[in-house]
Amino acid sequence: MSGNDSQKNPERVAAGLRGTLHNDNASDEAKDRATERLREMGDDFENKTNRASAGTGDAHQNQVLGGYKATLHNDKVGEAAKAHAREVLDNANASEEPLPQSKN
Repeated sequence: MSGNDSQKNPERVAAGLRGTLHNDNASDEAKDRATERLREMGDDFENKTNRASAGTGDAHQNQVLGGYKATLHNDKVGEAAKAHAREVLDNANASEEPLPQSKN
C-alpha cells in the first residue's frame, strides 16, 4: 500500500484488508500482512468481519428468493424449474409477484 494512508478512509482500507483475508488467490504472506494491519488499526476494524458476516443471512435469503421469482418470469426456463421455484417460494411464504421497480 502507499504511504499516503492519512487521506484514505480507514473503514475502506479495513474492508480491503478483510477482502485479502478471504481471497483464495492471495498469498499467505499477503494474508499475514493484512491480519497485522487490521490488528494495528484496532479491534473495531478487525471484528467488523464477524459482525458483517452475522448480519448477511436475511440479505442472502432475499437474493435467493429473488432469483426464484426471476425464474418464474423467465420465458427461457422450463416448467420443471418453474415448479421448483414455486415450491421454494411457497415454503418461504414469499409472493411470486416481482417487486415494483423504482423509477430513477
